[in-house]
Amino acid sequence: MRLPTVLRTHPAVPALPLVGLLFSYIFLTSTRHIEQLVAMPWATQAASYAVHAPAPMAAAAAAGLTAVEATRLKALGTWELGAAIPTWRIALQPVLITVACLSIPTAGIMAASLWLVGASPDLYTLQLLAIVVVLLTAHSVIGFVIGRRLHALYSAPLLAVAVFVGTSFPLGTDYYWAHHVTGSISWVGFGQAYSPAMTAAALLPTVCLSVACVALAGPRRLQVRSAALALVVTTGGLLGAYAITMDWRSMPPTSRGLAPVTCVGEEPEVCLPEAGAAHIDEVREGIKAMTGRLKAAGVLVREPERITDVTVAEKQRIDTTGDHWTLALAPDEADRALRENIAISVVGMPCENPDWNTLHYPTLWVAEIIGVRDNYLTWLSRETEGFSHGQSREQLLSETDRVNDLSSEERKAWYRQQIRSACQAGH
Repeated sequence: MRLPTVLRTHPAVPALPLVGLLFSYIFLTSTRHIEQLVAMPWATQAASYAVHAPAPMAAAAAAGLTAVEATRLKALGTWELGAAIPTWRIALQPVLITVACLSIPTAGIMAASLWLVGASPDLYTLQLLAIVVVLLTAHSVIGFVIGRRLHALYSAPLLAVAVFVGTSFPLGTDYYWAHHVTGSISWVGFGQAYSPAMTAAALLPTVCLSVACVALAGPRRLQVRSAALALVVTTGGLLGAYAITMDWRSMPPTSRGLAPVTCVGEEPEVCLPEAGAAHIDEVREGIKAMTGRLKAAGVLVREPERITDVTVAEKQRIDTTGDHWTLALAPDEADRALRENIAISVVGMPCENPDWNTLHYPTLWVAEIIGVRDNYLTWLSRETEGFSHGQSREQLLSETDRVNDLSSEERKAWYRQQIRSACQAGH
């Protein structure tokens, strides 16, 4: 069938404007906080944020629309041409048109997210789009095979609902492995992208199911051999994806450390993501002054040699032990990056289960040493609902004022004792 004729009759073509409007509405309502990514843009992060919600709907539409087209072709007697035209050639054009019609609005919202945050597409963004296209193709094949076997009047809506629920519902369960095998698009953080393992887990079950459907599409009557092959391929895809994800948590193991990094200075060398490094010299000066005061007060045994922002660190968690620290320093300006977070990070979590109320005393004292006492008290007031839990503001300030009257050695001993008390009380 000629392409102009197919475009006039294929159900995905008139559905394209409606799908575009629906995806635009979802994008505008589900990405209200995307402006938070503007300060430090990363294209793949913005794209995954934008496409996360519409992806299950696109998959459901792909399956339903191709089921309708397969039933229409069957009614026209197209399948009777099977002796002259291979089955795959009959199916290829309708499937590709469905994929194209749903890829266009999906790519459109991804492009809109990049425009909003001021990022340019890169290979990792194209990888994400390729994953979406492969999934749409697999769902289209599944829908086409089912629409050929079962009339679209009832198979198309049931299939669309099944695909949408099957893709979305597992995300709300406590079976974390199931979050990563349904073909839903996971959010990725700054400097991250889909890893090979994530890609394989996302594609294997759906692609294998589509291959199984192809195995069942050939003969007019189902054969035991075809059914057995389809069962083996489907089960193998699901088990393969499970083997990959069985130990994963809710957040999958992405490829990390992909963002460009800027480092300046020595002892400490400070490293920030290039996209948020405009204030790096001020940050380094502030950090050096703070760590110097903490060492003089006995809080630190030695100053760090290198401090890396958590978004580009090898292990993305706050860590102030050893010579290499990891802190949250970007993308705020220096006067906002160097606040109560430094004191909280330095005191940290000294044991597995500390008593947090006891830790308020040494943390406030550390905050006072580095000149961010008021910032810490403001933060603590929010955390404790106006000091309604734990100590009052007056109790905290009274204790730190008392400690400031002690000698240097007594203050160091007091700090060590507070840390020990917090750990003992926590157990």
